[in-house]
Amino acid sequence: MLALCAPLAQAGASDRWVQATSLMLRAKASPTATVVGRLQQGSRVRLVTPNVGGGDWCMVEVPTGLVFAACRYLSEQPVALPRAGEGEVPADRRWVGGSNLLLRAEPRPDAAVLGRLRLNTPLRLTGEDAGNGYCAVQRVEGDAVQGYTACRYLQTSPVAWQRISEPSEDGAGNPDFDPARAFWIAPSWDLMAHYARRVARERETQGATAPKGPDEQLERMKTRLSGQLDSTAGSATVWPEWEAVRQGSAATVSGTLELSGSQFDGDGERRVAGLLGALPSPPAVSASWWRSDAELAGPMEPMPSLAARFGAQVQWLHESLQAGSPNRGSVSPGARVEHLTAPLHRISLLSSAALRDEIAHPERSYTDWDPTTDAMCQDWVGGFASGDSDAATYRRNGLSRPVAVGPLKLFTFWSSRPLPAGPARWTRQTFVLNRDATGFVAGEWRTVDVDGDGVADIAWLQTTGRGPGNLGEEPKHDDAWYRLLLVNVAGRWRLLGVDTFSYGCGC
Repeated sequence: MLALCAPLAQAGASDRWVQATSLMLRAKASPTATVVGRLQQGSRVRLVTPNVGGGDWCMVEVPTGLVFAACRYLSEQPVALPRAGEGEVPADRRWVGGSNLLLRAEPRPDAAVLGRLRLNTPLRLTGEDAGNGYCAVQRVEGDAVQGYTACRYLQTSPVAWQRISEPSEDGAGNPDFDPARAFWIAPSWDLMAHYARRVARERETQGATAPKGPDEQLERMKTRLSGQLDSTAGSATVWPEWEAVRQGSAATVSGTLELSGSQFDGDGERRVAGLLGALPSPPAVSASWWRSDAELAGPMEPMPSLAARFGAQVQWLHESLQAGSPNRGSVSPGARVEHLTAPLHRISLLSSAALRDEIAHPERSYTDWDPTTDAMCQDWVGGFASGDSDAATYRRNGLSRPVAVGPLKLFTFWSSRPLPAGPARWTRQTFVLNRDATGFVAGEWRTVDVDGDGVADIAWLQTTGRGPGNLGEEPKHDDAWYRLLLVNVAGRWRLLGVDTFSYGCGC
C-alpha cells in the first residue's frame, strides 16, 4: 500500500492539499473500493476530475498514477505538513522515512519480522533507544502492533515526495533531492539515471581512492527496471496506397515521401510533381502473398505501433544486463532497449537479388531517454537506417561505418508470415531523370515475386542525385541517397517505408 506525502513541483490551479490526518486513496470512486494507499495531511495532489461518482469523489494524480479520494478532504489552499509536538500532533508521533522498513519482535537484526512499514507510515514512539540502534514503536493505524525498528529511519514529520524526487525546484537545485531513496519508493528510469550520475561524480571527486567496479545499488536498480512493460498506447500505422500518393498534391506528398535538401526547397513542389510524373509505374498487381496490413510492418514503425499491429507488448530492458554486453557493471545510466515480446520475420532485400528471412524480436536501443545529459547525436549512425551503402559512398561522405561483408542490404521490413519456399523472381529497371525537373539524375526499380505466381509482391525504388547533406552543406557529388519500398497488399501497392541516407545528425 502506498503511503506518501506527494506535493508536486509547483502549485497550480488544479492542485489540492490533503486536510485529513490520513486520507485513504481508493482504486474506484466508491467507499467500498480497494484502498491502494494513504496520503498524509499537507500532501499536494493534482486534481484530474472533480465530482465523480455522484459528486463525493475526486480523481487525483499521485506519484504512482491516478486514484480516487473523498473531495471533502481536499483543500484549495496549502495545508502544512504535520510535525510531532505541534498543534494537535502528539510529541511521540513519528513517521517512517524509508521504504519497506522492517518491524521486528526484538531490538536486534536477526529478530522475527512482524511486518513491513511503508514510507510515511505513522507510528507512536514508545522507546527512544532500545539498543543496537533500534527504537520501540507502535502502529497508529490498523492493528496497533508494537515492535522495534531502526531509529535512523524515523522522522518527526512525513517525507514530502517532491522534496526527495525532484532534482530542482523553481529552476534552482534541490538540496533534499535523494534519487536512491525516491527510486525505491517509486522506481523509474529517470531516478536511476540521476543516481548513476551522482555516483559517477562522487567517484571522479574521490580520484584514486574511489571504489572500483560496479555500484551494487545501481545494478539492483537496473535489474528492478529491466523487464518493465511499456504502457504507451499505440495504433498500427496505415500504409498509404501508392496510386493515392502519386495523385496527391505536391505539398502533401513531399512530407509523405520525406524529400529534403536544397533540391526540394523553394521550387520543391515543382520537382516533387516532376519526380512523380517521371517515375515509371510499378507493374499492375492482383492479390498475391500478403493479404492484409496486419501481416506487415515497416522498419521504422514505432514499437507501440508494432505491438498494436501484432498483438504483442513492448518490454523495456537495460542494455548492460543483456548477454554479451560490453557495458556490464558500467556506472552510467546506459541504454534502454525496447523489445517486442512477439518474434517476427525480418525480411531483407539483398543486392544479390535474394531475400533473407530471419526470425527475430524487433528491438531498438537508445540513450536519448536519459534526462541527465543534454548530449545530442549519441545514437546517430550515418548512412541508411534500414540498409547498406557501398564503401565508396561511405568514404566519399567521410563516414567510417563498417562496410557489409557480402551482398548489400537494400531494405528490411517485418512480417508475421514467413516467406514461401523456393527462389523469388526479381526484375530490374533503370532509368534516367532530369535533375532540374525531378531533383535526381537516375533511378531504378527492382520488383520481387516472392511466391512465383507471376504477380509482383515487392517493389523497391532507389534514386540518385545531390543528397541533402548536413546543416546545409550539400555534397558536390551525386549519391544513391533515396529509397522507398512498396508492398502488394491484397492487390494494391502500399508505401511501407522510406529510407534516406543520413549525412550527419545536425548537431
